[in-house]
Amino acid sequence: MKIKGTTKRAGKRPNFWGRYEKKIPESVKDLIYHHYYSFETLYVYCDCSMQIEKNLMSIACSYVHNGSVIVESNVIYPPKDCKGKNIYGELQAIISSLCNFETHLNSFIKNIVIYSDVNNITEILTYKLNFNKVFSLSNTQAELIHLFENKQIQNPNLEISIKYLPKVLRANNPFAKSAHNAARKVLQK
Repeated sequence: MKIKGTTKRAGKRPNFWGRYEKKIPESVKDLIYHHYYSFETLYVYCDCSMQIEKNLMSIACSYVHNGSVIVESNVIYPPKDCKGKNIYGELQAIISSLCNFETHLNSFIKNIVIYSDVNNITEILTYKLNFNKVFSLSNTQAELIHLFENKQIQNPNLEISIKYLPKVLRANNPFAKSAHNAARKVLQK
């Protein structure tokens, strides 16, 4: 099978940072280019934005693989007990990425890495942290864990992981920024 996309690697690498490129640490640039040109791993960056006064949230996911970035976003309507709770939108963004990553797969992808800015996502996924006082958050947590486990079972040839993206790697990350901006833009319409 012929592999498409070799022309994307020809010439200069894209400058994601514009005139600020010289201020970006080389380690961050290397990581960003590694994600951008990754052939066997699909990287997904999730984010959420909200308007408390209208009780609206939006979620966005940036799918990064083999020299392309695809951003998808949606508006969500949080339940009353989650009004003003950003964590609800962040978990919904991860759920959305789990529901939609299969449309971005090809036969070469062996790993899916989903990034979130929820710093305790590991504790949430293992029930070490729970939301017993907020019914809708508790249900969303259970839905996320169930979906994550099912996707791992349904895709035995894929290594699927959900990881925290530290602030240091978010600050200069064009893919995290693209998800953030897409989520904000949806609410401005």
